[in-house]
Amino acid sequence: MMEYLSRLIIPSSKSGIQKLILEISPFQYQILIGISAFFVAYLIGNIIKRLRSNFPPGPIGLPIFGYLPFLSENTHLDLIELGKKYGDIFSVRLGSQNIVILHGAEVIREALAKPELLGRHPENPLKYFNPSSAFFVRDVNVWKEQRRFVVQSMKDLGLGRTKIEDEVLDEINHFLDVLKNQNGQPIDVKEPLSPSMSNNICALVFGKRYEYTNPDRQLLDKNLDVANEFASQTSGTLFFPWLRFIPFSSKFLQIEKTTAAYNKIRKFFVPEIQKHVKSLDPRNIRDFIDSYLVEMKSQAEKNPNTTFNDEMLISNVLDIFGAGSETVRTSILWFVYSMAAFPDVQKKVQQEISEIIGTERNPEFLDLKSMPYTHAVLLEQMRWKTIVPLNLMHYALADIKLRGYDIPKGTIVIANFWQAHNDPRYWDEPEKFKPERFLSKDGKSVVKSKYYMPFSLGKRVCPGESMAYLEMFLYFTSMLQKFDIVLPPGAKPTFDAKLTVTYRLEPFKVQFIPKH
Repeated sequence: MMEYLSRLIIPSSKSGIQKLILEISPFQYQILIGISAFFVAYLIGNIIKRLRSNFPPGPIGLPIFGYLPFLSENTHLDLIELGKKYGDIFSVRLGSQNIVILHGAEVIREALAKPELLGRHPENPLKYFNPSSAFFVRDVNVWKEQRRFVVQSMKDLGLGRTKIEDEVLDEINHFLDVLKNQNGQPIDVKEPLSPSMSNNICALVFGKRYEYTNPDRQLLDKNLDVANEFASQTSGTLFFPWLRFIPFSSKFLQIEKTTAAYNKIRKFFVPEIQKHVKSLDPRNIRDFIDSYLVEMKSQAEKNPNTTFNDEMLISNVLDIFGAGSETVRTSILWFVYSMAAFPDVQKKVQQEISEIIGTERNPEFLDLKSMPYTHAVLLEQMRWKTIVPLNLMHYALADIKLRGYDIPKGTIVIANFWQAHNDPRYWDEPEKFKPERFLSKDGKSVVKSKYYMPFSLGKRVCPGESMAYLEMFLYFTSMLQKFDIVLPPGAKPTFDAKLTVTYRLEPFKVQFIPKH
């Protein structure tokens, strides 16, 4: 359809126009005139509206579709090109929605600090799969209450001390055994890494790990992957609400597939929660579920309308699994690939590991403070290949002003973190992988930039940031302590990736060569 319309609007030659006119019937000619008049009216209306308003500027796009047909899979890069023309604050219309795009770290920082931008869109497509989600669907008050508890619960369970760290290290040892048993042969490291990552979340939420071969946990990982792969495709219902009334739309928008995956994940959680209800001892809190059950009872006694209930518990567990396992796994896959691609950087990290940790003892999160180069590599990787290039949609809860522009209530606002991390105004040669940019001149300490924002900013910053840093450092150093990571013979690094929920590397294989 779009191809046909483009042919009508921009014919390839004068003879093509003559041929087209001769071939069409009077009825078709009337349709053509009607379409042309509609397009002209649309363009004039938009131009007048923009001239009269103080809304951020941007491309006009097409009727019904807006600018959507002009965006590729690499939307974050397309938006950078638009930003060069329209500035750090501009707008694009996608279907029925006006979207304000934020570029430039200073603008993003200012915007995300505004309480008016803490909202989530009421028609967020994730409501189909996890309707009670405090983090992605429900209103701000529910989010504040649940977020406060989730963050405090993680601290109480030992995040930043020893309990969770010990469980992660135990899981890493299982993961390293899988790599060792590969005997240096090429491996798609995603296969053992996926169950290892979700085992860390299992330990946090359920208080236990599962064997990689456990069929229940294999089903969990498979459906988590499906949910993360296709959830972003369901956004069509937000931009084109009328799609819901078209037969079979849920199939081609992947809503059916994503819903089925979420339902299977829920089936995994329910019996685990029931076991916790039966064995709960308030004096011995084993994990997140125990902690939530105790809080649920306490809240119910104070407030009969509390948001702490069985459905919200399942919803929180879904969010923790979905966000926690996917983002960290994607980050670690990038670390592995980059070390194979940059062997000189890998050697420097291994040298620091040898000096600070040695070859025998397990790394500890406290070691990070004594390993500035390794720390800088982690920071640079998350800047260089930002795995969440576009932040989750923020929703204006009230009219606001931003750098002189009016952003009305109900507007979707998206920050382009990829642009902020590749902005030549703030980063020297941003396209290059340079860990040294995060080091002091003497190389002995890490210097974080205020323009660095891989976990978002403001009150909506990722609540699992501390857990993510813990996992990434321990996996990264544990692998490089025991193995050299190399590309298979003849393979050259391409860094091919695609944007789904995260910016994922295309499938790849590397070799883990034992060091001792």
